[in-house]
Amino acid sequence: MIRAILACDQDWGIGKDGDLPWPHNPDDLKWFKENTTGNTVVMGKTTWDSLPVKPLPNRQHIVVTSSTGRLPEGVEKLSADIMRSRLATINEDLWIIGGAKLLDSVLDMVDEIHLSRISGTYNCDTFLPVSRIEEMFTLTSSQPTNNIYVDIYSKL
Repeated sequence: MIRAILACDQDWGIGKDGDLPWPHNPDDLKWFKENTTGNTVVMGKTTWDSLPVKPLPNRQHIVVTSSTGRLPEGVEKLSADIMRSRLATINEDLWIIGGAKLLDSVLDMVDEIHLSRISGTYNCDTFLPVSRIEEMFTLTSSQPTNNIYVDIYSKL
């Protein structure tokens, strides 16, 4: 199963200047860790660069990038042109953790989207593809979890 797990503000914004735009949110980070630990996380290079700890403990990592730079041992690097075929061959749960361009490019492969909704707006410069999400997915769950509000969208 391929899932996406992201946090967004009220305007579906997810980033500003290559980082999270809202103040540190320990409840959101705890929820993210609970869901992704023990699984494979897939991200673009900007998301990789924004991680405070690299690699994230107890997770396999796939970074989609055209960069020729080296990544730590054990971190798989994929170019965008082979990413879709590689993801289709992985027989374990995958979590797309960002960014917006990566999610948009694999949205048709995603089974569920888990969104932590952050109250307020944060002058974001990066947004989720809301119209495509609303066309392809339906909101199946919306509930408070660990002092945050989580929406789960499932493929139609």
